[in-house]
Amino acid sequence: MNFNGRGIPTHCRCGERVELFTSKTVKNPGRLFHSCRYGDENNRFHLFKWADRSALEEIEDIKMKICDLESASSSLVKDNESFNSELEILIMDTRACESGVTRLESVVTGIEKELRGLEKELQDSKMEVKGIKNMIVCVVVLVRS
Repeated sequence: MNFNGRGIPTHCRCGERVELFTSKTVKNPGRLFHSCRYGDENNRFHLFKWADRSALEEIEDIKMKICDLESASSSLVKDNESFNSELEILIMDTRACESGVTRLESVVTGIEKELRGLEKELQDSKMEVKGIKNMIVCVVVLVRS
């Protein structure tokens, strides 16, 4: 039983465990009720509650909980769909980045090849300048002699 007194009770206000009994009265023959061993229909301190009322309250409360769960479930489904959409976008962005990295790597490789070619040309030019310098020195020496 809930703290608000609804549903199927388990304990009486006095602390005793509640049991299920069958009415033997003329007014309610065979009707089930929950009570502690000290309770009766006229004693307000001890618990007495008809089982059909308890079951009905329990069903009503469960129905409300099911509605809440269905609403929460629907909300979770929408959130999941939203997360899946965001995931798809992130996957596409990742693929685009990977493609961009591949293109960038290709460009870097081309630049590296070009740089090696320029370094070779620079070395060749240095050798040429060195040769020209040696020739100028020879010409200067010949001209002075």
